[in-house]
Amino acid sequence: MNISLCTLFEKNYHYGVAALTNSLIAAGYRGDLWVGYRGELPAWITGAPSFDAGSGRFEVAPGLALRMMFLDTPVHFTYYKPTFIRDLLEKHAPEAAVMAYIDPDIVVKCDWPSFCGWFTDDGISLIEDVNWCFPARHPKRLQWNRFFEPHGIVPKRALERYYNAGFIAVPRAHMDFLDLWRHLCDLVLAHNAGAEKLKIGGGADLFHSTDQDALNFALTVYDAPLNTAGPEAMDFAPGGYYLSHAIGSVKPWHGKHIRQALRGQPPRLAAKAYYQFANAPIKVWDEGDLARRRLELKIAAAIGRVYRSA
Repeated sequence: MNISLCTLFEKNYHYGVAALTNSLIAAGYRGDLWVGYRGELPAWITGAPSFDAGSGRFEVAPGLALRMMFLDTPVHFTYYKPTFIRDLLEKHAPEAAVMAYIDPDIVVKCDWPSFCGWFTDDGISLIEDVNWCFPARHPKRLQWNRFFEPHGIVPKRALERYYNAGFIAVPRAHMDFLDLWRHLCDLVLAHNAGAEKLKIGGGADLFHSTDQDALNFALTVYDAPLNTAGPEAMDFAPGGYYLSHAIGSVKPWHGKHIRQALRGQPPRLAAKAYYQFANAPIKVWDEGDLARRRLELKIAAAIGRVYRSA
């Protein structure tokens, strides 16, 4: 089965793209990583001898190429995922049977043969979120039903889990799911008066996690098989070995590890996983700076062993 991967980034999230790519190289992935971006490309891409500015192709390892795609869209990237995945399947990667989106604050921890077993040509692949338990008749689900029903959108099945939008793999056979997800994102945006943010209001708001809420409602409407793993698959719980997802507004490449630890927020597993893949074989950090950051991470971890916020 031909599997292709994609991600989206802007601003300093290119540090995450480098680590994600390094982790894919270590895993043994061979193929394309389609990278949609806004703004300027970093020097580690534009200055690389193998980067072709005309085509946007950058071969980073034998058989693995970044395919850089400038995106001229005002849409917040968190809402642009279904459009991007659909465009890739339809226009740019016609040979791909499955397109998997991975956020740029994620790294792959397992080998590629273990990971690619997740993908099928008949199912949508997903991972449960950090707050994964979401019963079929949860009050929020009932509110969603009432919101979407006047738009002619009603659930066809009950689900008991809530899935993270940082990773999703969609087979070509279910491209229509991406249209539904995009449509629901538009309705959520309209409800929130066009406020394009990752989080809106508080947990009691109708749509708090915006595109992720839209994704989870879409999964109840579109009746495709789901290939799923628990929250440990993103290091949201112990025992995972697939991915590590650095959720939250402060990313590992932002540093501030000691400051965060002194506030009672020690480094998560994802920060440690990021530094494992941060600088090899693609180098984006000065070695001295990277050594200092890794030392700060160790000190922050030590602080976290004796001090945590409630």
